[in-house]
Amino acid sequence: MSRLLKNILAALAGYVVMAFAVFGLFSLLWMILGPSGSFQPGSWEVSGTWAAGSVVAGLLAAVLGGIVCARLAHDQKAVWILIVIVVALGVVAALAPVQGVAGPRPDEVSMMEATVSASQPAWVTWLNPVLGAVGAWLGSRRLRVHARAL
Repeated sequence: MSRLLKNILAALAGYVVMAFAVFGLFSLLWMILGPSGSFQPGSWEVSGTWAAGSVVAGLLAAVLGGIVCARLAHDQKAVWILIVIVVALGVVAALAPVQGVAGPRPDEVSMMEATVSASQPAWVTWLNPVLGAVGAWLGSRRLRVHARAL
């Protein structure tokens, strides 16, 4: 297998791990906070607690993705490929128009309804690609430091 192909596949694997980790961590956050802790009262706007939790979850997921990418890669270039993917998709997501749900939020909503209807602050949307890039880089560095210690 060529070096480039191995690096591309490692970056894609890192991204998939990030996506699954985000899903799992957000599901856990939803189970802990529920609708009343995840949203502002009667609104689809996320609470400050949810926004803070999403920052932590996003960073953790990115670190995991960086570790996986670095572990599978031929060299450090794979992590840079992962970072480019994360930043590019994050910027596209931040620029995409968001169709919010009009009207008040009912007291009880499912996680699927919350995922589709939640309105998060713009700063969270723009912070996501930054967290993804930093977390992937930190994860790859963590693996290299750990490997040198062995």
